[in-house]
Amino acid sequence: MINLMVVNKREKPNRKYKEGKLEKLLEAQVENVIAVGWRPEEVVIVANFEHEHMGIKTVFAELNGHCLSGSKMFAVKWLLDNGKCGENEIIYAHDLDAWQNYWFEPPEMKDVGITTYSTSKYNGGSVFWRPVAKDIVDRVVEEIGKGEEQEEPALNRLLKSKDYRDRVTLLDNTYNVGCSGFVPRATRAKKPIRVSHFNPFNRIAWETHRMDRNYEGVVSISARLEELLRRHFNLATAIADVKGIERGKEEWVKNEKKK
Repeated sequence: MINLMVVNKREKPNRKYKEGKLEKLLEAQVENVIAVGWRPEEVVIVANFEHEHMGIKTVFAELNGHCLSGSKMFAVKWLLDNGKCGENEIIYAHDLDAWQNYWFEPPEMKDVGITTYSTSKYNGGSVFWRPVAKDIVDRVVEEIGKGEEQEEPALNRLLKSKDYRDRVTLLDNTYNVGCSGFVPRATRAKKPIRVSHFNPFNRIAWETHRMDRNYEGVVSISARLEELLRRHFNLATAIADVKGIERGKEEWVKNEKKK
């Protein structure tokens, strides 16, 4: 199995990933995947700049400028086009803020393995690809490359089409528990949660995954991962706006009673 990450750096970074943040995420990810059990030769980081950490160097490639998240698809295509993936080797492509808690073997899947949000919408942040899915990868890249569609809309439209839907496996949410719809995704996910998907620079995201911000008794992050992330990021030890959360929960209860 190949662990594939992509870092698409803009000349003028946006506020979310201003100068230095991408490198910090990248280095934390490298340390995490090695700690989880990946061998350095199994980790591929495709980027549009040179960087090295713990002996793992980025592989330079021209990436998509229209849809930054869609750069993962261009990287998967690059692996397949250049013979970097064995015939029976699975590519695990994930966002730079999708954190693996525990080691896992490749899931049972058809040609593509993907999770959803709390709805039926596919989430493109943590996806498994078999080499035989190259035709699907090529089609998704072609659609994104037109500049009219982002990665997830293209994935949802194509993977649910009659051309490809029978080759897709819907995976357990344990492989991608994100912030959107966190409670239903975390609740129904097989435990322990394998992948926690959140931006550690975002206070609310951290409180949601680690501090039980939703008062549901759900913590998605392992003690090992928390210790690693605290070495790299300034992370809270308590919820900052408890009163605001309580007001929001009271409002939610009132609305539920009105239904």
